Amino acid sequence: MTHPDMSLPSPCDDTLKKKRGRPKCFDERQALETAMLLFWEHGYEATSISDLTQALTITAPSLYSSFGDKTGLFYKCIDYYLAHEACPIEAIFLEAKTAKVAFELFLYDNVQRLAQPDKPSGCMLVVATMNCSDNTQAIQHNILEKRLKTKQKMLQRLQQGVSDGDLKAIAPLAEMADFYATVLQGLTIQARDGATVAQLHKVVEHAMRAWELF
Repeated sequence: MTHPDMSLPSPCDDTLKKKRGRPKCFDERQALETAMLLFWEHGYEATSISDLTQALTITAPSLYSSFGDKTGLFYKCIDYYLAHEACPIEAIFLEAKTAKVAFELFLYDNVQRLAQPDKPSGCMLVVATMNCSDNTQAIQHNILEKRLKTKQKMLQRLQQGVSDGDLKAIAPLAEMADFYATVLQGLTIQARDGATVAQLHKVVEHAMRAWELF
């Protein structure tokens, strides 16, 4: 006797694949991670729809139905990167007892993330839109805003240092934020060029010695 459920398609068979426009057992989190790594390694513009569909093993219509267009997928990948790969700046700044300790921990944590052996090098917020054309100005501006938010958090932590008494009231906070934001982006480029973690640690050491110059 045939079981009554045997005539029904399973969630992972070809029938539902056609109905939903998705591959068998589609894992959106895994797809986002795979797409993120492509954008992170090659940049937004150099990563084609064909590259994405091949890596995700889905068709172009499936990609569009799941994530919208390429830009929509890129933004979701950026959000995924910030949630799972980027330095947890808020937690570090909250737990550090002084502004100097906060910045030192922040830079060292970034180094470990910028030069991982099994991940693309550098910060995705910097490298993914480095070589984009004028046609992607809206995307570049979106990513720029995210980088500026990081610098704003750095400035706020310096302001807290003044309030807490571990930074002088006359300290040039905006200049300090500019300097360490520049160091951070420089670490990304150095990592992209093949610098080792040990080399990047030396950069952080010198950058923290500069703290007293302010």
